[in-house]
Amino acid sequence: MTAEPLAPTRPHRRAVLALSKLGLATLIVGLATGLAVLLLVWIVHSIEHLVWGHDEGPFLDGLPLPSPWWLPIATVGGAGVVAALGWYLLRRFGRTLATVEQGVDGARMPWWETLADTVIQVTSVALGASIGKEVAPRELSAMAGSKIVGWFGLDPRWRRILIASAAGAGLAAVYNVPLAGALFATEILLAQFSVGGAVVALTVSAIATFVARPLVGDGSLYEVPALEVNASLVVAAILIGPLMGWGATSFATVTKALGRFRPKGWKLLVVLPLTFAAVGLLGAFFPLILGNGRALATAGVDLSQPALLLLLLALLKYVATTISLGSGAIGGTLQPSVAIGAALGAAAAAGWALIWPGADGTALAIVAAAAFLASNMRAPFTAIALIIEFTDTGFTLLLPIFLAVAGSLAASRLSSGAGLRRFTPIDPARP
Repeated sequence: MTAEPLAPTRPHRRAVLALSKLGLATLIVGLATGLAVLLLVWIVHSIEHLVWGHDEGPFLDGLPLPSPWWLPIATVGGAGVVAALGWYLLRRFGRTLATVEQGVDGARMPWWETLADTVIQVTSVALGASIGKEVAPRELSAMAGSKIVGWFGLDPRWRRILIASAAGAGLAAVYNVPLAGALFATEILLAQFSVGGAVVALTVSAIATFVARPLVGDGSLYEVPALEVNASLVVAAILIGPLMGWGATSFATVTKALGRFRPKGWKLLVVLPLTFAAVGLLGAFFPLILGNGRALATAGVDLSQPALLLLLLALLKYVATTISLGSGAIGGTLQPSVAIGAALGAAAAAGWALIWPGADGTALAIVAAAAFLASNMRAPFTAIALIIEFTDTGFTLLLPIFLAVAGSLAASRLSSGAGLRRFTPIDPARP
């Protein structure tokens, strides 16, 4: 006589039910994140096409000078007026906004206020403001994720993981970087690794990236030719890493310092438009400093500008971004960091060629961008994944990138007054 199979126990049924709820929540969060990114990207593309005359992609790519010359002054200054008014009204009459980090930790992220805030951010970038656009998709995705996980009654641990995964997926979808988005969620937002968390973060990023592809596309952000690693490039990477670390530390420090003096109340209505207009005036003569930084980074990777001009553009991008954020704008520093690093790396390649010829200028620009970004974000693995997916270079540049990032992080920690014994690569601070 054969024994009858035992019926599933109650704890087993509860486990299956919990896993099913988690799987369904993961799927819905991924879909919602992809749709949120589609909305923001559509806004950016529509405004860029209307104002700058481009159907898709970053405005000013391949455009040496705007036509007419005063267009950047009018558009960026206009962005300042719109953004200042919008953020003034939000802060005066809306509910308190929560950052992504606060949302991950359980703070309430109001629906309409978060949506309005993110739309203002991407509109400003599309009009030429010198700030990163990556904060907006992270915030909108985290807000959507926080609402969705509330429907399923998940335990706090999985709620936190799903909201962080949604934020990382927002970054992943807007730039087509699924691995970097998942790493952003685990390395920066969660600041810890678990197999379950990694599975959820990777799944949400993959789904969101796929959903957003009709507008974002499935190619890399920068087109890079075949590259070669040689001894000259490796030595150059070792030398340039600390320089990028000091530069990135300065960039982050100045941005944070200026943030303490952000104008509030009616002062915002005056300071932000004037600052944006000043940036627009610079952009009339140096248009590559406008926008989130993709145009300048492209110039660095393509080596399409003289070395001295790239140095000047990197400095101007540094100034334009820090004063824009310090004047009350909300935005990121991810793409501006890539732009500054790539421009500095391309300029350094011209000088290095006089000392030790052979290092590929495009490769050194990419390596420098990774080193600068890693120190600015204080998240080396996310930064490395971002640069690799941005450029689709795979494993080719891993050795020089690793060396440059290590030198950059060491120099950053030393210059900030912290010894290497106290070094912690993960900093949950907002980049």
